[in-house]
Amino acid sequence: MSASNYIHIDVDDILRETDNAFLVLFDGEEIWIPKSQVADFADYRQGDKNCTLSISKFIAKVKGIEYD
Repeated sequence: MSASNYIHIDVDDILRETDNAFLVLFDGEEIWIPKSQVADFADYRQGDKNCTLSISKFIAKVKGIEYD
């Protein structure tokens, strides 16, 4: 995906990690984000706090995350 297909979200915490997804605390809600929809997902781990994830606009829409 090109960079224009991503948005940046500030997550409070990566609560859990599986082989395929992250459970993040974002805007007071726990949301599963597939790693396939996160740019450079290998840079992040369970327990990371106050980080910015670049996620696809597609998954943002599916998860109800608003963006401009």
